Amino acid sequence: MRKVIFYFSPCGGTKTVADIINKACGDVLMQEITTPSMDVELDANTLAFFCFPVYGGRIPKPMYDRMEQINGNKTPCVHVAVYGNRAVDDALLEMQDLSDKHGFITVGGCEMIAPHSVDPTFAADRPDASDREKLVDFLKKLDEKQSLTEVKMPGNPDYKKKKVSDFPLYPSPSKECIGCGICYKYCPAGAISAKRMKTNIRKCISCMRCVNMCSTDSRKVPLPMRLAAHAVLKKTCSDRKEPKFYL
Repeated sequence: MRKVIFYFSPCGGTKTVADIINKACGDVLMQEITTPSMDVELDANTLAFFCFPVYGGRIPKPMYDRMEQINGNKTPCVHVAVYGNRAVDDALLEMQDLSDKHGFITVGGCEMIAPHSVDPTFAADRPDASDREKLVDFLKKLDEKQSLTEVKMPGNPDYKKKKVSDFPLYPSPSKECIGCGICYKYCPAGAISAKRMKTNIRKCISCMRCVNMCSTDSRKVPLPMRLAAHAVLKKTCSDRKEPKFYL
């Protein structure tokens, strides 16, 4: 069966997990969907992996737009939720609901840990060797399944009614900004203006990609907000979480 990996990875943590899957599966097709990509049609003889970060217990809002470009035809898929050591909450179920609408059948899922995008001191060394071993073992079991049947992902069906967790932080340019436009060009949410590099907080998903990509280190979240976020995250992200798998 042909395999393809779609990954949404603003800061690289999700891509690290996608790379593990790619290596274990034997260098399959990988398609980045962090920014809009080409339209894709998949058949029932293709296994798709959807790798995405979890923000506040939900999938990134741009995933709804990306999935408009990806359509299956009773295509089996595996959802890979990557989170910063707090919780996945309802993200796997939300992604299953979304993929269902685009012709996919969820046959597996997993929860993997990577550095927290807001404060990468949490889960800084993840995924580690133990995480990788567990993920590879899951992929072997997936390959050994006689038939790929639908698997229900965990989560609360009323996730849309729940308040989003975590700490919304909105980066902005400092006076050192040279206006190169990298942040504008690569923002997954289209939340940065082309002229002044200002952030539209109604669109921003606090993924921190612009902060990570800024060549002059001039795009930041104000220090008081960063310190407040660290204090909040310390309560929920300090204890080690382990990967979980659904098959």
